[in-house]
Amino acid sequence: MMKINLKRQTTWGCVRHFIVYKNGVKQGKLFNNITTEIDAEIGDTLEFREGLFRFSQKIKVNSETKEILISNTNQIKRLFSLFIILFIAISLLSLSIASLKVFLFTEISAFILLNHLFRYRSYNFNIEPMDSLLHDISGIEIY
Repeated sequence: MMKINLKRQTTWGCVRHFIVYKNGVKQGKLFNNITTEIDAEIGDTLEFREGLFRFSQKIKVNSETKEILISNTNQIKRLFSLFIILFIAISLLSLSIASLKVFLFTEISAFILLNHLFRYRSYNFNIEPMDSLLHDISGIEIY
């Protein structure tokens, strides 16, 4: 059994929390700027879920995993701008739809899809020590 430090240091989504699962079993919540320790064994899968749309990231634990740090990407402003532009473009294209139901369905679907993609692209999952990650890429599995 080994202890792994989990840290979340994000500015975007700092009010939300991740729910941490180990091998599919809920372990607790991970809040911003609060370090949490979790007991894990080699081969365990840690999963981090966030939000209504169930953003999820899975990481497989290896023998050298000591810490998992979740942070924002450096391109958060560019991602947000892209999200807004795509949503406006889809909205403008949807204005030609005659049915209100189809229009609302298109808008809600576009928002959900773009929101999920934005969340997926806005976080970095860094595994320490980085040297072991560079030498053993199979230590992280992204599903």
